[in-house]
Amino acid sequence: MKIAVAGTGYVGLSIATLLAQKNEVVAYNRHQEKCDKLNNRISLIQDNEIEEFFRTKELNLFATPDYKEAFKDADIVYPKSWAPFKAMEKRTDLYGKGDMDGIKALEKELLAQNANHKDWACTEEMMKLTKGGKALYMHCLPADITGVSCKEGEVDGSVFDRYRDPLYKEASFKPYVIAAMIFLAKFKDPIATLKALESANKARVHA
Repeated sequence: MKIAVAGTGYVGLSIATLLAQKNEVVAYNRHQEKCDKLNNRISLIQDNEIEEFFRTKELNLFATPDYKEAFKDADIVYPKSWAPFKAMEKRTDLYGKGDMDGIKALEKELLAQNANHKDWACTEEMMKLTKGGKALYMHCLPADITGVSCKEGEVDGSVFDRYRDPLYKEASFKPYVIAAMIFLAKFKDPIATLKALESANKARVHA
């Protein structure tokens, strides 16, 4: 199975690395020098797990600066959001402080930044390049949807609508994934902790 992943930051590269263990993954990055690093198994981000996977795992992962090459004959396409991870962190911090003026300023900044990525959009024309023109479109949401949430976004409204149900189902898993990650970070022996909870007939544990 071929999977196209557009974007190789924290989200995109993590997804591409995990999926490349069992699938052919073609990752898109517009910069040739960054593609060269990935193809030589040099991570673009500082992440211990990704770096370990690059050292120790056999990965079917290829990076290309050609967006059409990534989509060609793909069974699944996973274009990551245009917003960088640091912007999401900044947005979370601003919401935590209740700084709505800061949120508005950040959104204007991101809209201006998005204008640089209009060649990186999941359009009907791009979907025609996929296997039989029927690849599954995936996204962890939220997504900037053309003609719905913005004038020009990262995915055509018609493409998003075709996959609305599986997209919402996929996004619904996020709270459980986040909870699992917190749990794994809190306890040195998560298996033993879960068994102890089961034995004590308890539904919760407090770190």
